[in-house]
Amino acid sequence: MALYQAIFLVVMLGYGPVLLWRWFSDRSHRFGLRERMGSVPRMDPARPVVWVHGVSVGEVKAAGNFLARLRAERPDLQVVLSATTPNGHRVARQEHPGLPVVFYPLDFGPFPGRALDRIQPQCVLLMELEIWPNFLQAAARRGIPVAVINGRISERTFRGYRRARGLLPQLALIRTYCVQDNAYRQRLLDLGVDPATVHVTGNMKYDSVAMGDHRAAAAPLRAWLAPKPMHVVVAGSTHADEELWVAGAVRGAASRTTLPIRLVLVPRHPERTQAILAQLGDRHGPVVRWSHVQQSLDPLPEDAIVLVDTIGQLQRFYGACDLAFVGGSLVPHGGQNMLEPSALGLPVVFGMHTFNFRSDVELLMQSRAAVQVRNPQELEAALAELLNDPCQRAELGARARQVIERNLGATQRTLEQVSELLRPGA
Repeated sequence: MALYQAIFLVVMLGYGPVLLWRWFSDRSHRFGLRERMGSVPRMDPARPVVWVHGVSVGEVKAAGNFLARLRAERPDLQVVLSATTPNGHRVARQEHPGLPVVFYPLDFGPFPGRALDRIQPQCVLLMELEIWPNFLQAAARRGIPVAVINGRISERTFRGYRRARGLLPQLALIRTYCVQDNAYRQRLLDLGVDPATVHVTGNMKYDSVAMGDHRAAAAPLRAWLAPKPMHVVVAGSTHADEELWVAGAVRGAASRTTLPIRLVLVPRHPERTQAILAQLGDRHGPVVRWSHVQQSLDPLPEDAIVLVDTIGQLQRFYGACDLAFVGGSLVPHGGQNMLEPSALGLPVVFGMHTFNFRSDVELLMQSRAAVQVRNPQELEAALAELLNDPCQRAELGARARQVIERNLGATQRTLEQVSELLRPGA
């Protein structure tokens, strides 16, 4: 642990210039500094507290149904939700206005212990596999049990942990692992985790995605995007370069379809808006920023691209589209959540770089419920084919919903596994 603290300090000092640049250039990084140093709000000592942590937007959203069920079944508990990233913190506050939301402490010096002493949780539930040695040591010293829920360990993370296996005593400090599938369970066992502590409970993301009648709710937005017959394509959670590639693919596909195409870009990080605007220019038509028109909904030029530069709007735009492209997959990022549009019965297209969603992609592809492309050229061809064939789009969407429905229930199984930790004296 002394070596770890020294390495952490060196890394932080080396990363200092980047942090300072973010501090001055992005106001969101100035918010929550005291909480990151452990000075989080104190909780009511008369009621037991459960601390649930999700790193960023994806983990926070995946925890949504779990939090709702936990609060419904155990109204006696106080639930604290934390996030690491500014976007995750913002979405947590938007989606859970009735919960205290804090920033997760930096894993250095007294910060984790200070946060634990102020919150005094009965247990801590970490979404996916957020392992920070200092935090786990601080929890162990205070007798606070920690569990991983919706656990996953990517191949790259597994290889790194395996190389450092002798330096990973913190894995034994986690009382219970609730993991998404058998592959993740086996990786933990290969790292020396006690088999009795690892349980396959499924992926809670399936329980958290919305499956209602999206067409009715999104009708006003759809009418604005497509005031006359036209296709609407939403590119969600895109990363650098993907916006330009998708815009080019849509432009090429439009020359091969009977109706014009409205493209909606929803970047994973809205702070990239200026870079996207500079990259797109006016080569693919005018670009209209959502933040500039969301109040007035002024009529759009027919060839306009809509750039959604605010947080928390992706699901709404998915509900108004004919086809969804899920980003982070044409670049080697690992993909983004393709379950949200799948649950709405949409035809979904994504690239080959989906290693962060391996099991989800396997289920969708085995059921012929999605289309995977290798490059922007294949994306253009897939868009043209699907937009010209409404029956194929409907079949893809129906099979995607069936995949979601077959994998429901992980939330209840997870609650059953961690119920022991929710009892006083656990």
